[in-house]
Amino acid sequence: MSSQNLSGVTIQDFYNQLASRVSAYNAKLLIQRAVQQSGLGSNDSEQLKMDDAKAICLELIKKGGPAFQVGKDMYSRFQ
Repeated sequence: MSSQNLSGVTIQDFYNQLASRVSAYNAKLLIQRAVQQSGLGSNDSEQLKMDDAKAICLELIKKGGPAFQVGKDMYSRFQ
């Protein structure tokens, strides 16, 4: 895997962003669901590929509310 395909973020980074806006329990549910719906495995500490990170962002954006804001903020990092 070449480093240019990596996003520099992990699933844990998404979780941390969510947990700052909603309860830890809700953050965990939101991120698990987004990861599952984007068709990824769930290694929390592994750096995500750019496409995978964007897919998680889009799933969060679809959820609305605080998840929307986190998804939008994280997605803008990759532009």
